[in-house]
This record gives sequence, C-alpha cells and structure tokens, in this order.
Amino acid sequence: MRTGINPAKLDSKISQKFHHRIIIPVYIPEFTGYFENLLEVYNLCIQSASLTQHGRSAITVIDNGSCEKVKKWLRDLLDQGVIETLITHEENVGKIDAILGAARGSREPLITLSDSDILFKNGWQEEVEEIFTNYSKAGSVAPFPIARHMYYHSSSAQKAVIKGEMNFEFQKTEEDDLIEEVYNSYGWNYKSEYDGLLPTVLCNGKKAVLGSGHQVFTIRRELFFQMPIEPSFIKIGSGSELNWIDRPINENGAWRLSTFNTLVHHMGNQLTPENKEVFQKIEKSQALPELLNIPLLKQKSYNRTEHRIFAKLFKLKFDDRPPAPELTVQFKSL
Repeated sequence: MRTGINPAKLDSKISQKFHHRIIIPVYIPEFTGYFENLLEVYNLCIQSASLTQHGRSAITVIDNGSCEKVKKWLRDLLDQGVIETLITHEENVGKIDAILGAARGSREPLITLSDSDILFKNGWQEEVEEIFTNYSKAGSVAPFPIARHMYYHSSSAQKAVIKGEMNFEFQKTEEDDLIEEVYNSYGWNYKSEYDGLLPTVLCNGKKAVLGSGHQVFTIRRELFFQMPIEPSFIKIGSGSELNWIDRPINENGAWRLSTFNTLVHHMGNQLTPENKEVFQKIEKSQALPELLNIPLLKQKSYNRTEHRIFAKLFKLKFDDRPPAPELTVQFKSL
C-alpha cells in the first residue's frame, strides 16, 4: 500500500551541475608484489585530480574488486567529498568494461578516462576543454603530447589536415625533459631529434598536437555509444583499449588530439621524490567556468580504403622528418 506522494514527483527536473566527469578505475587486490606500494600512488592520483578539477566537474572512482582496506579508503574519500561518485564491483570485471559502463551512465558532455597512476597538474582541464571548444570535430584530447601517436588511429585528423580544415607543421617542443619522463615511465626509448618534433595543428587560433594516447584522455560522451556494445571480458590490455575505444573514435570521423604542453605525470607503481615534489606544488583550483555547450558530432560512415589513402597522402605531403631512429614503440597507421 502507498500513502501520500513521492516528493520527487513534485519537483522532478534535475539541473545540470557539471559538464566534465573524470573516471578513475582502482584495482588493488592485495598489498604484495606489484601492488605493494600502489595505494600511495593511487592516492596521489585521486587527490591531484580533486585539487586540479574546476567547479564544473566531478570525479567517479570505480572499485574494480579491490581488497577491504582499499574499499574502506575509497568510502572515506567519498564521505570527505574528495570524489563525487563511487562504483563498487565485488570482483574484477575488467578495466574496459568497468570504465565504459561508468561513462555510459554519466551525463556530462566531456568524460575523462584516466589510469590510476596519473598525476594531474593545475590547468590540465581548462586546456583540454579549450581544444574541444576550438576544434569542432575533436573526439578525444589527451593532456600530454606524444609525437608517435600521430599515426595511431588518427586518419580522420590527417584527412582534415589534407582538406585544409586545420593547419599543420612540426614544432620543436621546449619540454624535452617532461616528455622524456613520460616515455621513460612506460619503458619507451625517447629520441629527442624525432620525438621532440611535435606534429602540431592549428584551428581557430588554438594550438594542439595531432594524435592521442589512452593512458589519460577526455572523450565526447556521445562517442561512448558508438563503441562496441558487447563486453570485452578482458581484465586489462590485449588490445581492449584499441578495439573498444581508440579505433571507434577515429572511425566515427572524430579527431584524436593532445595538448601541446605536458600537463600530467605518469607515476607507475612506485612514487618518486619528483612525484611528491610535483604534488606539493599543486594548488586547489577555484575556477567555476560557464557550463559548456558542445554541439554533437555528426555521425559519419567509415571507409577504410579511403582513410588509408588519406593517411598515405598525409605522410607524403607533411612528414619530411629524417628517417625514424630505431624505436621501442611503433604505432599502426590507422
């Protein structure tokens, strides 16, 4: 039996508070071996995300089957207001399945997916959003540039350069040390004469870098519904990021881009004195920007042969760099 009226029915409309959501998955099943020191790493990640986010964003953390000590720590962060949403899985459902489920359940037009060992710096969110507002077809934007990503499922952006929708040139970075740090943290071999030349694009007076990684990047919400619907059933890796996220962004005609400056650090599974020093310099963001109104992308059909042709034309016309040195990491053209 029901008596009375649910008060929510009298004021049923929900107002939009945020336009940007940050999603961070956490998985620490035990504190031995690889996981021994991860809690302090993950804590710096979440704390730095909380400090640097502006007032129009919120953080979702996904507990992907962690041990009880970690579950309690995350509940404390929720109670303290450090994070806005906590999703808890009793068992590990896989990184991709966990973050895609959380992203599709979010209502913000911009959604950042971040590994839990990323250290955010002040200004990263504003810089990423500025690229979205100036590049109408931006699909994903990473807050750090990697030159080798220009040929990693970026043919839609290459096609746009060929068609004159944005200007292109290689520019020498002044952040060799910061970019090399990112490369070293992943075990990559940094070559300044090659990796220090950033494939730079320009649109509406705003500079960006062609290509995007997936360690941390911001994606338009609507693109999550153009990604494969079936679960991956993959814990981590094994092409899951590529097939479920990276390739679909490009194949929907969206541009994969990055910021020109390095606005995050990658910590790995061990904190360094440098990580702690960077964190100590972070200040609490007081920014409260206007709610963003980003027009939806028009869905496009994808022709693999056409994109291969544009990718080859792009390389022939624009990539006049000397032959690449022997690299430890290579990326496929499409």
